[in-house]
Amino acid sequence: MDRYTSVASKNENAPELRARAVLSKENVAPGVRTALSTISKSETNAAVRRPLADKTNLANRSKYVSKAVPIEEMTDELDEESASDNQELDVEPLSPQWDKEIYGELKQVLREFSRRTVDVDDEDNYDVTMVTEYAPEIFAYLHELEIKFQPGAKYMSQQDELTWESRSTLINWIVQIHERFKLLPETLYLTVNCIDRFLSRRMVSLSRFQLVGAVALFIAAKYEEINCPSVKDIAYMISHEFSTEDILRAETFMINILEFDMGWPGPMSFLRRTSKADDYDNEVRTLAKYFLEICIMDARFVASEPSWLASGAHFLSRRMLERGEWTSAHVFYSGYTQKQLIPLADAMLDACRNPKKHHPAIYEKYREKKYFRSADFVQDWIRSMGI
Repeated sequence: MDRYTSVASKNENAPELRARAVLSKENVAPGVRTALSTISKSETNAAVRRPLADKTNLANRSKYVSKAVPIEEMTDELDEESASDNQELDVEPLSPQWDKEIYGELKQVLREFSRRTVDVDDEDNYDVTMVTEYAPEIFAYLHELEIKFQPGAKYMSQQDELTWESRSTLINWIVQIHERFKLLPETLYLTVNCIDRFLSRRMVSLSRFQLVGAVALFIAAKYEEINCPSVKDIAYMISHEFSTEDILRAETFMINILEFDMGWPGPMSFLRRTSKADDYDNEVRTLAKYFLEICIMDARFVASEPSWLASGAHFLSRRMLERGEWTSAHVFYSGYTQKQLIPLADAMLDACRNPKKHHPAIYEKYREKKYFRSADFVQDWIRSMGI
């Protein structure tokens, strides 16, 4: 039994891991990231650093607890019996379909594209930064991690004071902060994953919810960035609602709750891999990034595998830009068939119907020229199709 088979067989609840591990065995995938610098405290927009409670109708902070109480005293460990009255706000999580037909298609694609010799026509093989000889092992491992670090799909039912709506408000605020500090996409996705995993394990009061988001961004930036915001920047962006000591104490507490596991892969590596089938089409990938960011606002995608979301975003982008069918090469590099991606594309389109309500900050962000005005393009396409 080889490494790929043995790893997948240990996870009986994730049959897709077995298929993707085998499919990744002969794969080659790129992925080189560049770092962007952060901005100084004085450049932060006043509207961005306005306290979350001032921008929404969440609640008065003083209603719950004084600021002097440490975050570890403001959270409770979750258990199976701690479900609250929040059950009616639960949503049905989305996940890819797996059946014999899909497995058969994946095996056929594997036989078609697998090779044990170097492809002399593949330019990636001549770029040492692509480490193509290690790509199969790298992506097999990333598929393991995306399962390992999944948050609970319905953790909100165990939160007394939080709702999916309050989560959307927090994430919308984080998107603004992330854009203002010019951080990497990976930092945004890791921030959201840290928030969701933390809330899957601890019950958090509404008065500490913004602190959870700010600290998650602080941790993710340290993990992903070369130049990351300082603790004073984090305190400034929440208008000093919490001191630097509060932030550092909360950081230590969150890292311990997450057991120092920050290696969640996120969707960007998988998106770059799938883009290889399109020769890294920039328009397709930029539009796909818009759909991926929409997913962080939606409760249905909280526990969805990032590889599936990346493939679905790429699939929908190709359809909108009329780039043709989902070919065998796309199946090979993504690990997903068209049958698996159509329901996901429908869900992403549904999330685009009312962008100013569903994802206001992301909508305004992707209306900019540097993102090819992707948000406006999507709205024009929806209207032209009469959807």
